[in-house]
Amino acid sequence: MSLKRFLIAAAISLVLPLAALGVGQRGDRCGVWPPTESGKMPPYLRQLDLSEAQRDRVFEIMHGQAPAMRVKVKAVRNAEESLRRLVLSNEYSEPKARALSDGAAKATAELALARAMAERQIYEVLSAEQRSQLAKLKAAGKVPMDGRGGERSPPPGD
Repeated sequence: MSLKRFLIAAAISLVLPLAALGVGQRGDRCGVWPPTESGKMPPYLRQLDLSEAQRDRVFEIMHGQAPAMRVKVKAVRNAEESLRRLVLSNEYSEPKARALSDGAAKATAELALARAMAERQIYEVLSAEQRSQLAKLKAAGKVPMDGRGGERSPPPGD
């Protein structure tokens, strides 16, 4: 019976720190549109009835920035993984953790800026009517700001 308790305690002691590190993590996408790496059109644009020329231009924008976005996503993942490894190592120190955290924040900021620039380029492809329609969809919460499509429910407590 004591071996069973020991194994349960050992499992919990291993899982809890890892679970705590996972809280707030963004998963594999790091806030990137799912189509960013593949060069496909963000799903919310399908609601705007784009012309063939507009769809081609959006594809060019997305496809053109995909390699750079992939590099930025990898940088974010690597920075966050380095910080997680440091937390669980004997080499942990606050200055090291701060440096890795700053690197992760910088990588995330660069990713967000690249995404914003791509979204702006796409926005410039839209007609005035489509821009108005997009603004109405976003105001109604039917198009999330992160480009993942679908309706967004308000965060808890709002």
